[in-house]
Amino acid sequence: MFRSGILVMIVTLISRVLGLARSMIVAYYFGATAATDAFFSAFKISNFFRQLLGEGALGTSFIPLYNEKIKEEGEEEGRKFIFSILNIIFIFSIIISLLMIIFSEQIIALIVNGFSPETRHVAAELLEIMSPYFILIAIAGMLGAILNNFKIFVVPASTAIFFNIAILGSAVYFGKTYGIKAMAYGVLVGGILQLLVQIPQFIGKTKGYSFKIYWKDKYLKRLFYMMLPMLVGIVARQFNTIVDQFFASYLEAGGISALENATRLYTLPIGVFGISVSTVVYPTLSKKIVNKDFKGVEDNLLKGLNILLFLIVPCMAVFCFYSKEIVKFLFGYGNFNERAIVITGEALFFYSVGLYFYNAIHVLTRAFYGMKNSKDPVKFSIMAIIINIVLNMILIKPMAYKGLALATSIAAIVNFTLLLYTFRKKYINFKLKRLWIFGIKTIIASIIGIISSFYINNVILKLVVFSVIYLILWAYPIYKKRLEVF
Repeated sequence: MFRSGILVMIVTLISRVLGLARSMIVAYYFGATAATDAFFSAFKISNFFRQLLGEGALGTSFIPLYNEKIKEEGEEEGRKFIFSILNIIFIFSIIISLLMIIFSEQIIALIVNGFSPETRHVAAELLEIMSPYFILIAIAGMLGAILNNFKIFVVPASTAIFFNIAILGSAVYFGKTYGIKAMAYGVLVGGILQLLVQIPQFIGKTKGYSFKIYWKDKYLKRLFYMMLPMLVGIVARQFNTIVDQFFASYLEAGGISALENATRLYTLPIGVFGISVSTVVYPTLSKKIVNKDFKGVEDNLLKGLNILLFLIVPCMAVFCFYSKEIVKFLFGYGNFNERAIVITGEALFFYSVGLYFYNAIHVLTRAFYGMKNSKDPVKFSIMAIIINIVLNMILIKPMAYKGLALATSIAAIVNFTLLLYTFRKKYINFKLKRLWIFGIKTIIASIIGIISSFYINNVILKLVVFSVIYLILWAYPIYKKRLEVF
């Protein structure tokens, strides 16, 4: 399981590095301006429903029900289940995309009301162009969830590579001619590639395709029943990003772009580590729960959380202590000025405070889903969103963009704490001693790494020294115990 996780992490790392390169190219050609604010806002809206399907509620609900259906009714009925889901997604995504095109100006006016009329107009045009992306990514996301259940992890993880290449190419080759619109068309091309790259292996596993929807399938009804509360939670989380945008639209021009660039950096370890670990852990957890192997569930869950500690704590240390230097090194070129560097670096610092908790939420939430409990994660997610919105309102005046980032971190900490407490109380009361001891070790190793690298002037050398020291401190325990070290 964890070998697959490492492979997925490598592929995801490549895609996230390309995503970072994409942000660097956008910063170089367009800076942090009203135009980039318009693009990032429109893209977030067109991307809003992505988490609802495939990678979100539907994909997560599908895995335990599919495994149960295969066990009870056989593979042929399982294939019918898959076809029904994909056909429903296709119809639903077309309707949503058309609505986004028709009401683009109203949607933009509602969500980023603080923009100037000119910026709102540009954002509405970009949203119209990018709206069909939802159709592509909804189907691609669900294909990825299906392939993951067949133990095919690398291809779904690699789709973001093609997406980032498409946007990079659009910015470099068409940015000067078509301006920010080149980025919007790049999003569409990227969505097409994300879908096409998964189709061959999907057809290989399903042995064909049927456009029929089997409405009488009891598992289809159970899927939607199980998915509804989960859907509410994911909508709430996505709504949180929309609320952040609403508040950020009232900040100085370029504020949304700076927050977006900071988000790109702090979500790099989330995508590489948090989502990769949870993606690989979840099918195994689901099957162990079905087989009532609760000792195995406990062991895999703790291993997943400890692996995240090992990977995320040093990232938190680096982003907190070296935030401005990293931002300057990565983005400080072309039209990305000193002011943009400062606000991006400060936002990165406050986002990083909650980095581990945001990653661990992915693992704990899937543990609840494996227990067929989607209500508690939804409830806690909504509570965290409310806290985030209240903190946005309180902190935006004294701290501006820093307050928005800090509110996100505090909300993640609250969400994680509630999930951990409730899972232990309701299901498996696993001991936290193993988690605490391992966490303290990673913090000590990270502090030693920071002290060893702090006074080095060159940021690349600084990060290299930190990484080498951190890994040296862990080399013997990992060599001696292998995966059991976690």
